[in-house]
Formats: sequence, C-alpha cells, structure tokens
Amino acid sequence: MRKIQVGNQAVAVDDVGSGPPVVLLHGFGCGKRMWFHQARALRRRFRVISYDLRGHGQTDAPGAATDYSAAHLARDLVGVLDALVIARAAIVGFSLGGGPALALAASRPERVSRLVLADVGAGADDPVKVEGMARRWVGLADRGETDALVCEMLRSELFKIYARSSERRRNHMAALLRATPKNGLRFTLSEVLAKRKSLFRSTGVLQSVQAPTLVLVGQQDYNCTKAARLLADTIPNAALKIIAGSGHMTPLEQPAAFTAALVEFLGDAA
Repeated sequence: MRKIQVGNQAVAVDDVGSGPPVVLLHGFGCGKRMWFHQARALRRRFRVISYDLRGHGQTDAPGAATDYSAAHLARDLVGVLDALVIARAAIVGFSLGGGPALALAASRPERVSRLVLADVGAGADDPVKVEGMARRWVGLADRGETDALVCEMLRSELFKIYARSSERRRNHMAALLRATPKNGLRFTLSEVLAKRKSLFRSTGVLQSVQAPTLVLVGQQDYNCTKAARLLADTIPNAALKIIAGSGHMTPLEQPAAFTAALVEFLGDAA
C-alpha cells in the first residue's frame, strides 16, 4: 500500500501485477481490503489497482459534509488514474463504487476499456426507503453509538446474508465497517447515498455508455434486482450475469464465481 496525492486528498492505493490495468472500486463501508480474493487472482494477468474511496480505510476522511458527494468520488477516480499515469483501464464498480465507475464511463468514454457494475443501485426503485435508512444510520453515528450502528448495518439487506453465513464472515464484515472513519460513514451516507439520483431517472446517462459492460448481481440481492435489469436493458452492449447463491456482497460471498465472471469478461482488457 502507498498513498498518492489526489487534489487535497491523500489516497491509499494498492497497485499490483502487470498487464492491462483494472481498477476495483469498493462498496460502502468496505474499503479496498474487500478485494483480497479478486486482486490475488487477477494480478496474474492484469495490473490491478484498488484504492480506499474518500472517507474509507486509510484514505483521508474530510471533516466537512461539503467535501463529500457523488461528484467528489467521480473526480477522485480520474485523479487516481492521472496520478498513476493510466490513460485507459477496465473499471469494476461494486455497490457504492458503481457510481464513480458509471460516471467515468459516461463522461470520459475514452478512458474506459470495459465496465463492470456489480450489485449497483441498491434501493434505486425506492429512494425514500434509502433516505430513511441513511438518516437513521447517521443519527447513530452522530450519537457515537458505534456498536449499535454496526449491528444495525449487519442486519441490513446490504450485509445480512454475508454476515449470517458464518461467525468468521460476520466478524470480517464488522471489522471492515469499524475500520471506516466516522466522518466517512456519516458523510457518505448523508451526502452521497441519501442524495444520489435514482438510476431510473438516469436513462440518458446509461444510454451514453460506450464501453462493453457486464452487470453482475447476486441471486438473492433483491435490493439490486430491478436496478441490475435496468442497467443491462438500457446500457448499449451490456450483458447481465446473476451470481447464484449470493446476496449483495457477491465479491465476498461467492469470490470464485465473481472472479471467474470478471476474468471471462475482461479478456485482454485492451
């Protein structure tokens, strides 16, 4: 791990392997550590870059709400590519990471060779529910009720299937959540997730994506099922693959199947 400067942010980056570049963008509360299985497998054929998004892991977590937004995450992605002198890469966005991945593919198509959107758009068909959940979790964070917040998050549709599958997995997910800075949790919830525009109102953006696209979704990720079908039906040259036996956390719940789907789709990622 090293840190690179992106604007006024020190961003923690893992950069391993050699070959065509592939950038892995993690989900909310997870950090780049969630990509352990995929990085280990992909590095044999690709240059694999993963980094902690703003407010996560070892990347800076600004103390002001105004330093968090979907636009900030998208600019950070461009900044990481520029700092690493990567003109064009395959981009894999999981959950929260799907936002900046999609934004880059739509706004800078020349920089994206292939696009993977995995378990993206949770609750996009019911934004009021997502906003309510975000407000409730922000309230727990503001009151310093970390244990209660982690427990509630582990019971949520996002994490519960992974957390309930074994004690080891529950402890792993809890450790990832606890490693996320308080500011990062609070402001990613309030300024990114609670304010994101629904995919169902973004069909113009989806139709503008030029990169070959793979949409992945867990068979039991009911929060993302409708959004996944929207992505696959609306993005030109997109394909949908359902990961059997998985909920929302597909890279962790079914790492072998998830990684195999990536390898098959990426090809030479040229």
